[in-house]
Amino acid sequence: MSRTENLTVMFTDIVGFTARTSRQSRAATDTLLRDHDRLLLPLISRFGGRRIKSIGDALLVTFRSPTDAVRCAMAMQDILAEHNAKLSEDTQIHIRVALNVGEVRVDRRDVLGEAVNVASRVEHLTPPDQIYFTEAVYLAMNKAEVPSAVVGVQQLRGIPEPVKLFSVPPRKISRLVPGGEDLGQLPGELPFGGMHHRATPTAGMTARLAALWTQRRIGFLRWSKRDMTAIPPPARLIPLTGALVMTLGLAIWLHTRTETTASELQQSVASTAVRVEPGSDRDGHDAIAARRSRALAKLQEGHRAFEQDQRRAATEAYGQALALMPELRDDALLARRLVACLSWASELATPLIRTHASAPIITALSERTGELGTRGAIRAAELLEELGQSQRIDPVLTGTRDLSTAVSCEDKQKAIQQLRALGDPRALPALRESMGSGIKAWFGNSCFRGDAKTAIKEIERRHPGAAG
Repeated sequence: MSRTENLTVMFTDIVGFTARTSRQSRAATDTLLRDHDRLLLPLISRFGGRRIKSIGDALLVTFRSPTDAVRCAMAMQDILAEHNAKLSEDTQIHIRVALNVGEVRVDRRDVLGEAVNVASRVEHLTPPDQIYFTEAVYLAMNKAEVPSAVVGVQQLRGIPEPVKLFSVPPRKISRLVPGGEDLGQLPGELPFGGMHHRATPTAGMTARLAALWTQRRIGFLRWSKRDMTAIPPPARLIPLTGALVMTLGLAIWLHTRTETTASELQQSVASTAVRVEPGSDRDGHDAIAARRSRALAKLQEGHRAFEQDQRRAATEAYGQALALMPELRDDALLARRLVACLSWASELATPLIRTHASAPIITALSERTGELGTRGAIRAAELLEELGQSQRIDPVLTGTRDLSTAVSCEDKQKAIQQLRALGDPRALPALRESMGSGIKAWFGNSCFRGDAKTAIKEIERRHPGAAG
C-alpha cells in the first residue's frame, strides 16, 4: 500500500565513517552510532520529522514543513557542536545534511521518487558540518526563519536538469533576504545560535511556555516585555492566573498530603542530599533539594495510585514529578508504569513519553509492543515510530498489523510469510482470524488461505501447547 505526497526529504551521514570504523573496535563503533542516534533522533521528532530508515551511518528523514526541516538540520549541527566541544578530535561526530522537497511515493517503510534521488546526490556534495538544500526548498521555506546563501548551480548525476543549491551560513541572524547579519566568531558560539534549545515554530504556545520555563524566565512577577510578546495575546493572562493557581494548589497540597513512611522519607533524603561547598549559594542548593523532595513525593504518589489501578491519577502525578525533576525519566519503574498507562490515559501519557523519551522509556515501549491484543501495544508502536525507533517494535506486532491492514493478496501473503518465519505462537490468533469463516470468506481469502493454514500448522507443530 502506497500513496503520493509532497514532502521535504533529508539525508544525513557521518563524515569519515567508513575510514573510522576500519581503525576502531566494534564496541567503539556501536558507541558512536548510539551517541549519534541519542542526540539526533529526538530532534527529528521534535521538529515534526519522521525517520524513514537508517542506512549504515546515514539517516533518511521526511518533513511536511521545509522550514522545520532546515531548522532541524541547524539544531542537529548545533547539538553535535556542543557534544564535540567536550571530546577529543578522534571521537567527535561530524555530519553533513542535505534537503530537497518534491513529490514522493510513500510506502510504510520507505519513500521513493526523484525528490529522494536529488537529496541523495546533494548529500554527496555537502561539506562536513554544513547544510545544503535545493532551490525547491528555498522557494518553499519561510526565509524570515532561516538564513541562506547561494552555493551555485550543479549538474547532479542521473538528474537531467541542473539544480541550484543553497547553504545555511553559520553565525548568521535570519533576515527577509538570503544573507543575514554576521554574528562573528565569538568563542564558544554554536554555529546556528543553539537552535536545539529553541522551541519549534509548530509546537505552539505550550512549547513556547516550556522554553521560557526552561530558561528560568517564568516566575510570579518575573515576566519581561520580551517574554510577553513571545506568547499569543490570549495567553498573556497566564503570569497572573498562573501565580494564583500555583499558590492555591500549594495550599491544598500542604493541607491534603499524607505522611510519608520512614522508608520513603529515607529515600527522599538520600536522593535530595546536596553537597554544599564553602562559599557556595546555600539558598540555591536548598531550593534544589526542596524541588527534588517534592518531585519524589509526587513520584511516590503516582506509584500508590498505579498500584490502586487509578491510572489517570498516576499519570498526572508522574507528569508533575517529571516537571519538577526531569532526570526521573531514567527511572526504570517509572518508565514501565508510564508506558502501561497508555491503555487507560493515553492522552496524558503520550505527551509525557514524547517529551521525556529516554533509554528506559524506549525499552518499556518496545516491551509493550510485545503485548499483542492490549490497547497500549499499537500506541506504543506508533510512539516508537514517531521517536525514530521503529526497529525496536516487536516483529510479531509488525507482522500481525501488516496482515490486518493489507488489502492486496500479495501484501497478505508477505505478512503471513513474515509471521511464519518468526514462528511465534502469539501470531496464531491473527493468522486464524485472517482465514475467516463461511463461504464468503472461503472464496474471498482463497489466494492466501493455503499460506495461512501452512503457517498455522508449522507454528502449532513447533509449539504444541498453542494449538486449539
